[in-house]
Amino acid sequence: MWRAKFTITSILILTTITLATDTKTPAPSLDFRFTRALYNVTIPENSVGKTYATLDPGEERIGIPLPDGHNLGELRFKITSGDRDKFFKAEERIVGDFCFLFIRTRTGNNAVLNRERKDKYELEVRATATKREGNHEYLLEADSVVRVTILDTNDLTPLFFPTEYQALVHEDMPVHQKIVQVFAEDADLGRNGEIYYNFLDETDQFAIHPITGIVSLTRPLKFTDGSYHELAVVGQDRGTSSRSGASQSSRARVKIRVKQVNLYPPEIRVHRLPHIVENSNADIYAIVNVSDKDSGIHGEIGPLEIVDGDPDGHFRIRPTQQKGEFNIEVLKLLDRETTPQGYQLKLRAVDKGTPPRERYKSVPVQLTDLNDNAPIFSKEIYDVKVSETVPINTPLIRLKVTDKDEGKNSQVYLEIVGGNEGGEFHVNPDTGVLYTAVKLDYEAKNFYSLTVSAIDQGNTGTRKQSSAKVKIYVVDTNDNDPVFERSDMEVWINENEPPGTSVTKVTAKDRDSGENAYISYSIVNLKSVPFEIDPFSGVVKTTQLIDYESMGREYVLRLRASDWGLPYRRQTEMQLTIKIKDINDNRPQFEKIDCTGHVPRYVPIGSEIIILSAIDFDAGNIISYRIVSGNEDGCFTLDATSGTLSVSCDLNELRANERIVNVTATDGTHFADIVRVHFFLVNAKRNSALKGRILSDETGTFDCKATGVARRLTEVLADAERNNDENHNREDFLMLPTRYGENIHTPEFLDFPIEIKVNESVALGTTLVKIKARDRDLGYNGKLIYGISGGDADSVFCLDTESGELKIIGYLDRECESEYYLNITVYDLGKPQKAASKLLPITVLDVNDNAPKFEKSLAAFRVTENALNGTAIFRANATDADTGDNAKITYSLETDTHDFMVDPATGVLFVCNTLDRERQDLYELRIRATDSGGRSVDTVSLHSEALVRITVDDINDNAPRFSLASYSVKIREDVPMGTVVATITASDPDIGPEGDVMYSIEEDDSDGAFTIDRLSGTVRTSKPLNFEERQIHTLTMTAADLGAPPLTSNAHISVHIMDVNENQHAPLFQELVVQGSVPENAPTGTSVLQVTATDQDPPSEDSRIGYSIKGGDGIGLFSIDNKDVQILDDESETKMLCDV
Repeated sequence: MWRAKFTITSILILTTITLATDTKTPAPSLDFRFTRALYNVTIPENSVGKTYATLDPGEERIGIPLPDGHNLGELRFKITSGDRDKFFKAEERIVGDFCFLFIRTRTGNNAVLNRERKDKYELEVRATATKREGNHEYLLEADSVVRVTILDTNDLTPLFFPTEYQALVHEDMPVHQKIVQVFAEDADLGRNGEIYYNFLDETDQFAIHPITGIVSLTRPLKFTDGSYHELAVVGQDRGTSSRSGASQSSRARVKIRVKQVNLYPPEIRVHRLPHIVENSNADIYAIVNVSDKDSGIHGEIGPLEIVDGDPDGHFRIRPTQQKGEFNIEVLKLLDRETTPQGYQLKLRAVDKGTPPRERYKSVPVQLTDLNDNAPIFSKEIYDVKVSETVPINTPLIRLKVTDKDEGKNSQVYLEIVGGNEGGEFHVNPDTGVLYTAVKLDYEAKNFYSLTVSAIDQGNTGTRKQSSAKVKIYVVDTNDNDPVFERSDMEVWINENEPPGTSVTKVTAKDRDSGENAYISYSIVNLKSVPFEIDPFSGVVKTTQLIDYESMGREYVLRLRASDWGLPYRRQTEMQLTIKIKDINDNRPQFEKIDCTGHVPRYVPIGSEIIILSAIDFDAGNIISYRIVSGNEDGCFTLDATSGTLSVSCDLNELRANERIVNVTATDGTHFADIVRVHFFLVNAKRNSALKGRILSDETGTFDCKATGVARRLTEVLADAERNNDENHNREDFLMLPTRYGENIHTPEFLDFPIEIKVNESVALGTTLVKIKARDRDLGYNGKLIYGISGGDADSVFCLDTESGELKIIGYLDRECESEYYLNITVYDLGKPQKAASKLLPITVLDVNDNAPKFEKSLAAFRVTENALNGTAIFRANATDADTGDNAKITYSLETDTHDFMVDPATGVLFVCNTLDRERQDLYELRIRATDSGGRSVDTVSLHSEALVRITVDDINDNAPRFSLASYSVKIREDVPMGTVVATITASDPDIGPEGDVMYSIEEDDSDGAFTIDRLSGTVRTSKPLNFEERQIHTLTMTAADLGAPPLTSNAHISVHIMDVNENQHAPLFQELVVQGSVPENAPTGTSVLQVTATDQDPPSEDSRIGYSIKGGDGIGLFSIDNKDVQILDDESETKMLCDV
């Protein structure tokens, strides 16, 4: 460590040494002037009279050089300006060939120099002299300026302003923080004006910086230990008084008032009462105690409020008679259904401190359910349509019911309470699925209005219920055959009616509805009949004219009534017998017409001329003949019955030669066409043989045209015989429905599954299997429907009645039901209905749908930090409701830590590393339980987690630790006692007494120069320091905790003492100019003269004076050391001026 050495050089001393010589040198020409136009000199302030100003070392001497052998008279120096206060006086002194100018203070002047008032003077000095040459005397003048700098002396005392400081600090002020800064001023310069601050009395509570005057805190404040501190601060400059030798000082007072701080927020403790039953009249839910560890106003409790968690104002807080006690009261009726999660009341307690402190606390309010809500159906009215042919136990609808209550109060039981008098339906009380209970018949009843009641399972007397209407519309199916009003009918119609003539109208009725009741009619005779039936009205009409004589006289029609139902039409038949009534619808027809012949005139009266024959196709008609014309004279007679035309007069008497007789035939209604009989009267001989014979065309007498009516009659009679033959008209087939047979066969299953396995995660609507069956019957007798007649207590299956598809309609849960045995029944729609049933086992396969569940999802434990590896902390136990691999659980620790592990098989949590509370005092470990359900590609593993909070308890395993093993500080040697050198603290990560640190200090040399605050570690000086005596102090600092036993650690502090220049005063010679002489050729070591200087510093190295010649001795002819003087060569110099 280097040491700075300060040396103050003495004021310039001019020593004139005159050497004896006998040689004369002529005087040079006169040059009267100062060596310089401006000189700089210094003089201390407060100098007494006759104190001379001195030149700075190295400055040129002040004055006027004089020529050798000058004869100047009256040489004087005078201050002409710059000294208004008459502080200075100019003196002259001639030494050899130089006239020295000295500036000194005047005597007898009461005023003194004061640097603080004026620190510089510009003195104009004039030198005057007279020179006589002959009878003349000349005045010589020269001017120069002397700048006098006033040097500072420690003549002023530091002044505090103000002299009293007041500070208000809070008791929680951090250590080493500034409290107040005192300030003193000293008008002196340099060290004389530099101020050190220190406390007059020792204190460990506070410290003051020796230079800045900042007062800081070194120990924590406690209002309870003292609310007022008064400190006396000393301010002293670093200089020394020229009078007393000590530094100047003054004092100030620092008054520190400790303001009590609201250190602690209120503490809230809640004593909850049992759960509140909703809608109850309970007044008080909880009792809250609020306390505060502060004292005074800071410890008084202000309001306790609910600031969150109760938006509707159901609670209020009221203070009790006890101090700090409050009641949480229920202000309004509570409804658990409105806030199913309860309330999380956030309380805020505020004390009356300044500033006020507050604390929040959450108070959970759990409401116990009251059965105050009735079950609610998703609809008030349900509309359901169901086919009348569905089998028994067909699911119709799932009634959804909710209850806002919880627990048993929300469990709902359903039952049918109205509209089911015949027991046609039943409802699953747990699932709410409504089923058919009997065969429905649309024709018997096509609408049901059921009242279904939902009753919760609350305690008896509190149960609530609600109801809904289920309107069931039975949809008609084609299950009824049309029925004719009469199964056999006989009607008569007249023959020869025109086509389209209505014969009769048949009517059939069908008990079904809609298209199933729409009926169309048809004639299903295999042989053609001359009839048709309107398909819609049932009117039977003729399709042609019916001739009784040639056609059938009786028709048996098979009339069929068919409905429009699907998938098959239902039909029925009736027998309609139509009998033909013969009517006179045919005119008689002559077999021969247009007869022409010859009749002799001589034929006697009564003779038959010709027989006219007419045929009537109508059966049973009697034909009569009559003459229409040509017999006006009555000569002819026509037999009305036989049609024989006879002579009734004498033909000879007739003048005409020919005669035309028009004859007709009638059946009493119709007349035949007139037949003309044209005969010629001829005169022939009388032939008696022919008397009375009928003349015919065969004799050739008459020639007639044959009409062929006889042949046609034969044909008609043949047709009539054929058409009315029983064997020809018979149609041998059974009437419907007899001819299709009865319901003979029972349905039978095809490829019925032995077992169905289904995952419990199957989606709703999934088809598991399609049941197949057959029935060998035809039509509706072979039409099949399917149903589940038993085994579905959970209402999770539905069998499509038409397709036989077995579908999922409810969620499967293997954990609730793993097997179902469904009674599958297939029915035909024949009459009587036949059915077959089989049991279908359904196995619900496990799906990994349940995560493992911990017995405890949250646990807390404590363990000391010296716990050994392998120490078991907690055993996690989780179960999984699944089976197989889905229930196989593996444990893992999800929190990233190297200090704990969990056994994957047993779930035991144990220590696996060295614990250190100081490194980590709290562990929140997430233990995960994972099942093994993710082994296949399409499945994933499920997991759940439990939180284990482990608090590590402290042991005294840590010694206090300094941040460094050694410290180095520097401090001036002149600092006041009690100055803070350093604050060195050690930290102990332990808690409680084991973490509290106490300090002590030991000096290796045990000189007691330093002390340490045992609480804060603040090191202070305890006595003055001296660089010259000791430059380094090595301290050993010990920090010990309060454990049992205590642990300690050490640190070394090297305090380097900084040297302060205490050499305040320069040596002063008694005389500024000393004159001496020495003979020429004096031997070496001859003493020429002796100079003496003094030093005002205290006796020490700083006051020890050393002498040396600084200049003017030329080539070193003189030396000043122990009064030795070098011999001077006379021929060399006769005079020398030396600076000492």
